[in-house]
Amino acid sequence: MKLELERQSFLKAWQIAERVAQTKTPKDAIGGILVTASDFEITLEATDLKTSVKCKAIGANVLEPGSAVIPASIFGSMLKKAPSEDLVLEVNSSRGILKAGRNKTRFAVIPTEEFPQLPESENAEEICTLLADDLSRIIAEGTVAASQPQDFPRYMGTCLLKTEEGYLRAVATDGKRLSISKVICTNVAKEQEALITASALKDLGKTLTTSYSEKDVKILADSSTAWFKLDDVEFSIRKVDASFPTYMRILNKEVYLTLRVNTGELVSLLERIDIIARTNPAHIMAMSVTSGSGEVRVTARSPEHGTVAEVLYANVDQGYLQVGYNLTFFIDGLKAIGPGEARIEFSSEEGQTRMYRGDSDEFLYMLMPARLSSQDRLTEEEIVDFSNRTEEPQPLPEPAPEENHEELHDENNNQEQQEQNTDAPF
Repeated sequence: MKLELERQSFLKAWQIAERVAQTKTPKDAIGGILVTASDFEITLEATDLKTSVKCKAIGANVLEPGSAVIPASIFGSMLKKAPSEDLVLEVNSSRGILKAGRNKTRFAVIPTEEFPQLPESENAEEICTLLADDLSRIIAEGTVAASQPQDFPRYMGTCLLKTEEGYLRAVATDGKRLSISKVICTNVAKEQEALITASALKDLGKTLTTSYSEKDVKILADSSTAWFKLDDVEFSIRKVDASFPTYMRILNKEVYLTLRVNTGELVSLLERIDIIARTNPAHIMAMSVTSGSGEVRVTARSPEHGTVAEVLYANVDQGYLQVGYNLTFFIDGLKAIGPGEARIEFSSEEGQTRMYRGDSDEFLYMLMPARLSSQDRLTEEEIVDFSNRTEEPQPLPEPAPEENHEELHDENNNQEQQEQNTDAPF
């Protein structure tokens, strides 16, 4: 096989395949990318045995057709650092040579017969068609509540893709919280679903956002695999053989109190609270919400490191409650909602809490409260201390027209989610 390569164009296709290849095992076939050159086109194939990709490469001219399995990470680094934009790749049965002007690099290749056969979609049923940007959005939102993959129950590390009433829904749960995102889709023949590993879907969503946001994606599935097909690339992901909980039966419509708050302001407050809360193994915060004054008071205690309390004023419809949460779980929901207004519905101090993006129902994040122990609540001395230090809210000056006071803070921490004592709905 002999190819003339235009470096930048060919590198784009190579990097899509390289994300899937199992680069931790570069000497094995799954650590390589199968390059097949015919008289008319060049295709790249890669797999980690759970997720696979097949894409067409541009920026290449076929001088001699053939095929070879090329180490993904090594050759990818060569492409990135090549001193010339015009390259020549020659491969025989045991080695390859990459020429960049006067420079040559020899490297070992992997026998093509060792590369696994990728699943074919000819007999798969179409689930739906939608815009890649929309699919990326519901993947990002729908996988928020997925936990790290576990042996049991297996659904905890997965995301359910389900067509229903002209919508595609992405749903995930870890037993303590639930995330549901939906989008209108087309070509829905019947209600279908596919249970897929959440980490594989997240990787797919990142690739779609980077390279294919304005393209249509056709989703197909058979009994074992789901495919995501675009014009020049096809992803396949093995389905998880497990039953997903009947999540719609868990959700209730009870609303005791509704809070409307700017997500940026609340996330900023919670990240300051987290300085103390993360030193407590349970990672618990206490939140009290009061109508009339619209006061949202958030506190956290660590026996060894101190106590923190902050107040935010927002729109609260009626009532009062005090409730505890895992702080990481609460922030995850707000960040998934993004900039703007969050509508938070509390059913009770022990019942589920539901978050929405304003008045929209496209995304729902539900989490269960955590039980507040005596160590999580402020002592009488602390209550008096913080009450004396908390001033009544003063009217803010009118902002200048060019100023922007709403800012969603970037995520500064990527900490582990700690287990807490809570009532799990699943």
